[in-house]
Amino acid sequence: MTTAEKTEVKKLITQKKMPAITVVADKQADDSKVKSKKSKKASNSVSSFSPEERRKMIADNAYFRAQRRKFSPEGTESDWLDAESEVNSWLN
Repeated sequence: MTTAEKTEVKKLITQKKMPAITVVADKQADDSKVKSKKSKKASNSVSSFSPEERRKMIADNAYFRAQRRKFSPEGTESDWLDAESEVNSWLN
C-alpha cells in the first residue's frame, strides 16, 4: 500500500466512513502473502497494535454494528462484546 493510500485509509477511518477492522483484515491478508526473514522474530505484525489502537478498532466495529441496528438502545453491550470478540480473533 502506498503512502497516499495509507493516508486516505486513515482519513476514511477517522471520518467513520470505513471501519478500522477492514484495514486489519487487509493487513492480515497482505501479511500472509509476504514471507520474510524477519518473521522469525515477530510471528505476526498485527500483534504490534497498542492497547489504544485495539480499543479504537473495537469501538469502530461496535459503532458500525450499532449503525446497522439504527442506533436503537437495545444491544449496545452486545455490539461491544461482539466487536471485541471479532477484533480479538483477528489479532490472535
